[in-house]
Amino acid sequence: MDASRPAEGDATAAAASAGDVSAPRAAAQVERLETSECWTLLQEAHLGRLAVIHADGAPDVFPVNFTTHEGSLFVRTARDAKLLHIAQHPLVAFEVDGETADTRWSVVVRGRAARVTSDDELRRSGVRGLESWNPTPKLFAIKITASAVTGRRFPKRPGRADRLIPFEGRVRADDPPEPPHRSRGEPPQPIPHQGPRASTDARAGDAGAEHGD
Repeated sequence: MDASRPAEGDATAAAASAGDVSAPRAAAQVERLETSECWTLLQEAHLGRLAVIHADGAPDVFPVNFTTHEGSLFVRTARDAKLLHIAQHPLVAFEVDGETADTRWSVVVRGRAARVTSDDELRRSGVRGLESWNPTPKLFAIKITASAVTGRRFPKRPGRADRLIPFEGRVRADDPPEPPHRSRGEPPQPIPHQGPRASTDARAGDAGAEHGD
């Protein structure tokens, strides 16, 4: 599964416009996972995909082994491009997916990546015990502190091949309206206000005068 997924509402609307009446029902079968369950799935996984931004601004993805500890992900790394990328662009995304006998699921973590420089953190996180499937020696570690964790799960069933249609309309949302322009010499609009309220004693005196008291 790709870490960059279209919003379900957009997919549902597009399918409905193409005459697919089953789109709302299919969207309803997609389950949003609680954060705690997302972490449980992360703890049980061994391989994920680290999405970073190159120093030159281009995107890239690295399949990596990882471990979790106290709301963060830890990844082994060599002195390679990943260290340079996160130094320039520390915001990253991390995707893990899997399946059971009757479901498929995906978890995406967004957060900030940094080099681990503390020997105590290397020990406490358990990353020293992490085995990398890559034959290149991995002598350093990267910590990804999660700021958002989301997950989805849906029933396992045969794949779909819906009829594709050309995309129409704008992708970006409309810009918010600009505030009305006021010339430099135009006075500001007055703030509506009410006059002071008459006191209780004054209103009582007026009422007594009307009745001859």
